[in-house]
Amino acid sequence: MGCHAQIWSNSPELTPIREAYFSGAPLAWNRVTRLPAFVFFDHSIHVGKGVGCVSCHGHVDRMAEVYAVEPLTMKFCLDCHRSPDAHLRPLAEIANMDWQSPASGPQSGARLRQRLAVQPQTDCTTCHR
Repeated sequence: MGCHAQIWSNSPELTPIREAYFSGAPLAWNRVTRLPAFVFFDHSIHVGKGVGCVSCHGHVDRMAEVYAVEPLTMKFCLDCHRSPDAHLRPLAEIANMDWQSPASGPQSGARLRQRLAVQPQTDCTTCHR
């Protein structure tokens, strides 16, 4: 159940999520964002390299109904790939909506980029396949 085990755990609007989780039945999602078919995106590489959920999805913990916060356009993605430090966090803090990056120290964006071997690509074939 991930976040929903802790956030809005008693909300009647999350009943379908709880039912799907406990029954093992697939959940029919209402897509919030749809990328064009020619765009390849993999959540796992971003999460595995320290990009927090809040960077793209905003504070979903404060939303009564999830909505798109960022445009997820080519410009948005390239800006982050060119300067990722502000979006990086320790892997244990990926889903922590309130985590703040210190200006310096071992958990700063620049140090995390080195430690997590973050090397974002900006060539066309990274996203267009």
